Amino acid sequence: MKKRMVNILLGLVPLVIFLLIWEFVISSNSRNLFLFSSPSRIFDSLIENFRNGILTRDILATGQEAFYGFLIGNIVGGSIGLALWYSKRIASLTRPYIIAIGAIPIFSVAPMMIIWFGTGMYAKIMMAALSTITIAIIQSYEGAKQVDTQQIKLFQSFGATRKQIFSNLVVPSSLVWLFNSLKLNISFALLGAFIAEFISADQGLGHRIFKAGGTYDVSLVLAAVICIVLLALAFSGIIYLFEKTLIKWK
Repeated sequence: MKKRMVNILLGLVPLVIFLLIWEFVISSNSRNLFLFSSPSRIFDSLIENFRNGILTRDILATGQEAFYGFLIGNIVGGSIGLALWYSKRIASLTRPYIIAIGAIPIFSVAPMMIIWFGTGMYAKIMMAALSTITIAIIQSYEGAKQVDTQQIKLFQSFGATRKQIFSNLVVPSSLVWLFNSLKLNISFALLGAFIAEFISADQGLGHRIFKAGGTYDVSLVLAAVICIVLLALAFSGIIYLFEKTLIKWK
């Protein structure tokens, strides 16, 4: 525990040095202060906007949208990817389409998502889900493909059906890939929700950044960016705890 704390403190040293240099260099020049703000001003903006409830409301909105989209995208994508293990031919035929969908910039479909699902939370959730589904499909299918063929033959020698092999061997063996998919998709879910808020919203961190940028409030823009980072760290922590619990149970 002590060694871990020392490592955490050592990891914070470069950040502290960077913030001190930033504060010292920027604060002495009013023009630079307007363009880049300063750590102290960003901190003041964080405190002020948490006190008046603005950032709290925005964090909850973006967090909900990203979380539900994250769940939908990973559950649907993971299920499709694992199901492709049943047929190599179907997997081969669908692979170009999956890659094509993944290559589409999420920003380009945002206006259509607003048209299809409206401007409420549902549209943001769908954007977050669409941002994560491709990676979930690819990662889960790759995990299923990596299952040892000798183990599959062993199961078959005992008379196991494909369904039994899938549920008792393929899915457990793919857990590492599935968790890697979850970790990768944290940022993509937040990105999807952020882009949807940036285009059309009345709350959320994307909306707050867009609004603060329009009034040249750099401190609030960077304060909202910090909140997005904190959300990503919170989601990562939840997944880490879930992974440790599942591995212990397994």
